[in-house]
Amino acid sequence: MKNPLLFIIGLLIMSTSLSGQKYFITNQYVYDLFMINPADAGNNNNCITFNGFYQKQWFGVDLAPTTQLLSFQAPLVHNVGSGTYIFNDRNGNFNRMGLQQSFSVEVKLRENRYGNTSLHFGISAFFEQSSVDYSGFSADAGIDPIITGTRESGTGFNANSGLMLQVNNYHIGVAVSNIFSQNNPMYKSEWEPKTGPDIHAHAGTSWKVPDREIYVEPLFYYRHNSLENTRFDANLKLYMPTLDPNYAFWGILAYRRSMDEQLGRDLGLATTVGIDYKSFSFGIEHQLGLTAAQKQFGSAFIVVAGYRICAGNKKGAFPCSQKDAIIKAANKDPKRGLKGIKDAKK
Repeated sequence: MKNPLLFIIGLLIMSTSLSGQKYFITNQYVYDLFMINPADAGNNNNCITFNGFYQKQWFGVDLAPTTQLLSFQAPLVHNVGSGTYIFNDRNGNFNRMGLQQSFSVEVKLRENRYGNTSLHFGISAFFEQSSVDYSGFSADAGIDPIITGTRESGTGFNANSGLMLQVNNYHIGVAVSNIFSQNNPMYKSEWEPKTGPDIHAHAGTSWKVPDREIYVEPLFYYRHNSLENTRFDANLKLYMPTLDPNYAFWGILAYRRSMDEQLGRDLGLATTVGIDYKSFSFGIEHQLGLTAAQKQFGSAFIVVAGYRICAGNKKGAFPCSQKDAIIKAANKDPKRGLKGIKDAKK
């Protein structure tokens, strides 16, 4: 690059201006919804799941944004669920590591032959350690009043809360993250922008294509905060079993748009292709950026890997949630009857 110092400082400014907002996390919510709404933590009562993510942007650029994340979900006793994730995120000379622990409680409102309705409440605690390394900066960078010494670090904490209504295969939820004011000493400078909580809203469902072994899961997401950083996403996940019960294919199409300007602005598209083998899952996501900066520096890739432990130690590639959907469909369809239920339980 012609001027790597300016580029690194630009990345630093972008990182610190977002301060405590973990926006890189909200690219993975389509895999683990509890990341944006703790009310969904451990919502699948039949499975314990592990997911790992590795995200890389702007290949060929030194100190380009890179994120590693590991998540874990499990149902606990008495309608309580747990969701945990740890992460390491680097953006230029800025680095942060963190842990978030979420708990949810499910309250059954209706459960009969026609379906079920439940209300989920969630809360989470978040801890983060941030640091900036100035040692590689040239002497000219010293004119910036923010830059003092060769390294700066700080630790902070925050909390999130959420609510979700689930009716059969439909769900709608709202959550608030970063409830407390900023307490990381790295962001106490008078030059730092004042930040507030983020508001998240989402809605989605899952259904089976008639007469086809194809399952569709649309998911819509909206985020707003006090810095006028508003975003809307539309996601579509497809799931298709194969003749071999040990294998299944899946994919995700995502569209992301900023809603800050009067007519909004396209942020990017994402396509994921994946395969499940028994209890293992693997996928690769390509994010195509549509802004001027993204087009210049290239797009991003995410590698997704997962493992699940389901009730009954079933090792087939079909996820537990999809098995439940088949059983419900079989119960409502007299043409399938007991055969459909038995096939789903295999």
